[in-house]
Amino acid sequence: MASKPKIAVSSCLVGHKVRHNGDAAEFIPLITKWNEYLELVPICPEVGIGMSIPRPKIRLVKEDDKIKLINPKNGEDFTSRMVEYAELQSDLLASTGICGFIFKQDSSSCGIESVKLHRGDNPQAIRDGVGLFAMVFTTLNPHIPVIEEGQLSDSKQAKNFLARVHFYHEWLDKGEGGWTAQKITQFHNENKLFLQSRKTSSKRKLGELIANSFDKGLNPETVALEYITEAQKSLNTPTRNGRFEHLTETVVG
Repeated sequence: MASKPKIAVSSCLVGHKVRHNGDAAEFIPLITKWNEYLELVPICPEVGIGMSIPRPKIRLVKEDDKIKLINPKNGEDFTSRMVEYAELQSDLLASTGICGFIFKQDSSSCGIESVKLHRGDNPQAIRDGVGLFAMVFTTLNPHIPVIEEGQLSDSKQAKNFLARVHFYHEWLDKGEGGWTAQKITQFHNENKLFLQSRKTSSKRKLGELIANSFDKGLNPETVALEYITEAQKSLNTPTRNGRFEHLTETVVG
């Protein structure tokens, strides 16, 4: 495994001029500091499905309880193309060992919260949507940490994201060659204090998950995935510093 964790990132955030207007949207710390400690993997869903640069700005539209990705100027529907691309890329990125994803906020493809969602003929959008690519990725990979670049401006959220990234990186490292009951138990024991520092009940609940899963005779690969998914849920809220503090301080400062 590479020494640096791999992080997928919306291409525009690292200076690629791929936005609808032909511009980039650099998040400067990513290209001046974070890239020293993380391997950044740029991805632009719109370019990935063959959209041009520049291009009309697309929007999320809710029709008959279904979310669609539409060009409002001509009604062209990009939903199927984006969902298919997102499914393929989500599996590919996970298989290559990415340890997190930094998404472009407010994007109809990449935003993970408060994205403008249009309803019918109402000209006023409500900010309660999720970008279509991000929605597919997080549904298929709930165990991989995600964040928007706007949240990285908050040092507490940035450090928590990086701690989760390094935790997942260690999980991938431990699982190389396949998971066994011994490996899962060892990983849990090595991270008990970190888990407890984030949420006091995590250590006990995850320990019970391991014990109950093996009592049921579940395959170790299945148990390992359930374990890391539940662990990442418990780590999602920034709390106290933990064992990765020295690493996060190095990157965030």
